[in-house]
Amino acid sequence: MLYVLVSMIDDAMLDLFSKFFTQDYGNSLIIKGKPGAGKTTFALELLEHMRKQSPVYYLTTRFSEDPLITKFPWIPEVTSGNRSRNREVHEMSEAFKGNLQNLERMIEEGRLTRGTDVKSGLVLNMAELLPELESLYSFVDQNINKAPMIVVDSIEALSEKYEIDIKLLFSIIQKDLVEASGANIVLIMEQFGDSPMEYYADGVVTMSHDIKNNFLIRSVLVEKMRGVSIGSNPVYIYTLDNGRYHSFHRPNIKYPSGRLNPIVKKNISKMEVPLGFDEICKLLDLDDPALPVGTVLMLHRVGNYTSVDKVVNLIKNSLIRETLEDSRGVLDISSASNETSRIFMNCLDPELMRFYITGEKSDRSSPYIINMNGKSMSEDFPQEVIDFYMSNTNAPEVFIFSTDYLSFVYGENFYGDFLNLVNKIRSMGLVVIISDDEQYSKIFHFANYIIHLNDVYGYVTMNHDPSRLFVTTVENDKEGWPIIKLHNEV
Repeated sequence: MLYVLVSMIDDAMLDLFSKFFTQDYGNSLIIKGKPGAGKTTFALELLEHMRKQSPVYYLTTRFSEDPLITKFPWIPEVTSGNRSRNREVHEMSEAFKGNLQNLERMIEEGRLTRGTDVKSGLVLNMAELLPELESLYSFVDQNINKAPMIVVDSIEALSEKYEIDIKLLFSIIQKDLVEASGANIVLIMEQFGDSPMEYYADGVVTMSHDIKNNFLIRSVLVEKMRGVSIGSNPVYIYTLDNGRYHSFHRPNIKYPSGRLNPIVKKNISKMEVPLGFDEICKLLDLDDPALPVGTVLMLHRVGNYTSVDKVVNLIKNSLIRETLEDSRGVLDISSASNETSRIFMNCLDPELMRFYITGEKSDRSSPYIINMNGKSMSEDFPQEVIDFYMSNTNAPEVFIFSTDYLSFVYGENFYGDFLNLVNKIRSMGLVVIISDDEQYSKIFHFANYIIHLNDVYGYVTMNHDPSRLFVTTVENDKEGWPIIKLHNEV
C-alpha cells in the first residue's frame, strides 16, 4: 500500500528565491517536474510571496483557473484574462520589443519553415498570437525598473498552441524581457528530463516524488540559481497539503546555555511516565504524552545518520529533563550520556543531577556512576545495586539503554542478559531502548512501542505504524529549549 506524506509547515525556500528575484538584474527560472508534482502550485506560491514587493503577472494556457482561484483568490487580478488587448491600451517602446517584431516579420514573410525552428504546416492567426505574447511585453514595459515578475504556465503549451519552436520562444523571452528589461520570468516546463534551455536559464528547479520505504516523498532540487548560494544540500522536502505548497526546515537543534526555569509540576500518576515530548501523542496515537509503567519504548535508528542521532538524543534529553525535574531517577546507559550530562550541567539545577545515574566501563568511584566490568549485565546490575542508586529518587524511574554502547561493553551476545535485566526493571518505570539496525531484528520483540527514525535528504522522518509518516522539525521555546514538532496529513 502507498501512503502520501503531506503537512502544514513553515516555508523554508521563500527567502532563497526572494534573494534570487530581487537582484539588480532580471532572472529566468525554469520549474520542471513530473505530472502532479505541483509545479503550478509552487510557481503561484512564489508569485504570492513576490507580489508583496513587485508587480506580478500570470500567463496560463489552462482551460479553467477556477480550481487554482479557490486557493489563490488574487489570480484574476494578475492574469491575461483580466486584461483587454494590451497593445490597444498601451503602446510599447519600439526598441523594447525587437525580437518579437523580428518574429512577426519572419512569420509574415514566410521565412519560418521546416528546419528553421518552427513546425511545418504553420497556419498562424496573428490576431490570436500577438495579444497573448504582447501582453507580457506590455506588462513589463509598464513596470520597467520595478523588477516585475511573470509566470508562464506552461511554455510547452504555448509553443504547441502556436506551433512555434520552444527554443525560439524561450530565446525571445529571455533576450527581450529578462536581459533587456530586467524582468523576472518563471517558465513552467512539463518536460522532466534535461533540456537545452536549462543552460541559458538563470535558475533551474526540478520537482519530483519518489517512493521511499512505502511512502511518497515530494522533493525539490534547486539545480542552479545565478547569484545566490544554494548550499551544500539543495534538496527540500515539501507538501501540497490543502492545495498549497509548503516546504520543511531541517532540524537545527541547539540547547540553551543558561539555567532553565523548572517545569510547572503536574499531578504525576505513579502508574505512568511523562515523556517530555508532547508530539508523541500524534505518533503513537496517545491521549496524553505519557506511557504506563512497565512499558518498553524502542527508538530504532534506521541507517547511520548524524541527523537521526541528534533527534534521538533530543527525544532522550526531553524525557530526562521531565524526569529529573520531578525528582525521579534516570539510569542512562547510552553512548550519548556524556553529552547529556554536559547539557544538563549548564541548564538544570545542580541538585537535580543527583537523580541522574550513568554507567561506564571503568573503576572510577562516583555516587552517580555505576562501574561496568563488561563480563555480564547480571553482575553489573544486580537488584541491590539498582535499588541503591535509586534509593533517593521518586518513582516511577526511567531506564535508558543504547545497543551500540551495550555491544561495546559486553560484546555482540548481550541479548540474553539484557532481556533478563529489562524484565527485572520494567516494573519500576519506563525502559527506553535506542537500537541500531544490526541489533534491531534481534530485540524488536522486547518493545511495546517502536518508533522508526530515518534520514531523507537530511530531514528526519518518524513512523510508528506503516500508514503514517511524520517529518520532524524543531523549534525553540522562549527559554531556548528545543521542541520537536511532527508533521503529516491530518
